[in-house]
Amino acid sequence: MKRSNTRDISSFFTKKPTTENASQVQTSEENPIPEINITRAPQPSAQGSSPSVTIPPPVVDIVKLSHDPGKRKKLIDFHPNERDLVRRMYIQRGPCQPVDHVFPKTLFGTKERRFNVKWFDSSWGPWLEYSVFKDAVFCFICYLFKAENTAGGDAFVSEGFKAWNRIETIGDHVGKHTSSHNNAVIAMELFTKQKGSIVTALSKQTDEIMSAYRKRLEASITAIRWLLLQGLPFRGHDESENSMNRGNFISLLALLSEHDPEYSKVVLKMAPGNCQLISPIVQKDIINACAKETTKAILEELNGGFFAILADESADISDKEQMALCLRYVNVRSEFNDHQKLDSTDQDC
Repeated sequence: MKRSNTRDISSFFTKKPTTENASQVQTSEENPIPEINITRAPQPSAQGSSPSVTIPPPVVDIVKLSHDPGKRKKLIDFHPNERDLVRRMYIQRGPCQPVDHVFPKTLFGTKERRFNVKWFDSSWGPWLEYSVFKDAVFCFICYLFKAENTAGGDAFVSEGFKAWNRIETIGDHVGKHTSSHNNAVIAMELFTKQKGSIVTALSKQTDEIMSAYRKRLEASITAIRWLLLQGLPFRGHDESENSMNRGNFISLLALLSEHDPEYSKVVLKMAPGNCQLISPIVQKDIINACAKETTKAILEELNGGFFAILADESADISDKEQMALCLRYVNVRSEFNDHQKLDSTDQDC
């Protein structure tokens, strides 16, 4: 007998709603929950999330720097990264010494006195400078290298000295060995020499390495050009240092180093182990460069003129066919040129 009501298997696992749940469902249907528009706050970008961006200081305009010490900006007012640049610029210009200027006279008591141009040629000359704007003298070295918060010599740095009736004060500015002026002189000597600077030492070492590399490359190119001109093989069967015959290339390079003292300092044993420029790869690179330069020179010499190509092939001892190409043309000097090239017939043309 068949059952009247057929139920699906999923109906056995469905929870029947109770009276309380049914009332809640009915209430929710009658009073729907209002929609709430949620606006997300804009997230900061990757650049905005970075802590802080350090803006580099503006580069000082060395053209607008006044040469007159009375109009100069104090060195402490420059950015710390710009001070060395300002120092180098002023050292290159030198102290302000207007020898052709008509120095004005100043009344001291009953006598008129003024700056004497001969003071520039005295022992004060390396540091003494005159301001036309203020009619006063300044210390060139103390302005550039006088340490901050150091007593002594302030009149020759900030306001200038113009008491022409007390000339001995200019000489007293130098002071003893431990004076602020002498300390500034020592600082200037160290700054101009820069022997202790790591950056200068590395730069000097880099220049020496590059110069040695160029000389070493020149020796290798000279040897390769001669071997190419003579059509001689480059490599030998044994190129070790103990070999009696290391091949034409290394032997010729050793011969060049024996007769040229500059080559002897940079090639073979005197060269770094990883930069001797004698490996087969380096030889092939230089040969390819020579081939490109030769082809370029032939095309420039041909200059769109008439030329002839002769081709011939033959089998070598290993029964491989070799094709010889010969280019013939007459250059602008009416000279006949004959260039030959040997290619394998196995290559694609």
